[in-house]
Amino acid sequence: MKRNLSLFIFGFILLLSSSFQLRKYVAQSDCGLQVADAYTQEVLGKNVGFYVKFYNASDKTIDAIEYQVIFKNGFNEVKGKKTFTWQAGNLVGPMKPKSYLSDGSANWIDNANKLEIKVIRVHFTDDSTCEVNSSIKTLK
Repeated sequence: MKRNLSLFIFGFILLLSSSFQLRKYVAQSDCGLQVADAYTQEVLGKNVGFYVKFYNASDKTIDAIEYQVIFKNGFNEVKGKKTFTWQAGNLVGPMKPKSYLSDGSANWIDNANKLEIKVIRVHFTDDSTCEVNSSIKTLK
């Protein structure tokens, strides 16, 4: 019983020390894909995860997105970069026009509390691919 209480107190303190930070994005990529929202999660000074919400502003259905997350600290110094891919599959269908999609991942990046999302390329269900030339950045 005493051990369970200790674990509960430790978990509660850990929960209180974690924080979610919302960063709003408004720029649209060359392919009609927009990053609507992005969240970072920090625990004890470590970035342990992120969530990103995409908006399909195009008239085509998207079935794959490749994007890079650039993790930065408060001075906008790059602390890490990772590339991620979202693909439609058995459980999640393709992203229809004018709809939203959420994605995210767990990670472990020291001293990172800001995100920059860069869409690399987008694949559509008509088998066309769009390479993106612009970066989507955080607004201050």
